[in-house]
Amino acid sequence: MQRVISGILLIISVFYASTVKAQGLFGSSFGGSDLLPVEQAFKVSHPKADVIEISIADGTYLYDERTIVQNDAGAILETSRSVTEIYDDPLFGLTPVHRNKLHMVVTDAPGLMILTFQGCADIGFCYPPQQTELSFSR
Repeated sequence: MQRVISGILLIISVFYASTVKAQGLFGSSFGGSDLLPVEQAFKVSHPKADVIEISIADGTYLYDERTIVQNDAGAILETSRSVTEIYDDPLFGLTPVHRNKLHMVVTDAPGLMILTFQGCADIGFCYPPQQTELSFSR
């Protein structure tokens, strides 16, 4: 089921990306200069073995429900997170999101974790899901 939802969200994200790109070519307010590259919109850091932080650029937000941490076997790990705000998403309705910074503490953090997340820009563009491996030498 999660793969089906991920596939649908990926298709929607690609559709939004092509729409924004096409509109930007014709002088729309969705011009390319307004859209940050994903690595600038969401900066991931791993300051402690059990802490993950994502700095979220102004004008972007991160879906809480699309942000997961897994071990190398694929099991989803329990996390405590900073407070969300409720956003009225045009596709998903009332949805918990993070703005500015997401701080997560991972319960029983292993040495290697896989972080998956997805966010959008306020201008109507949704980034495709991102995945990164995080390791911490103890």
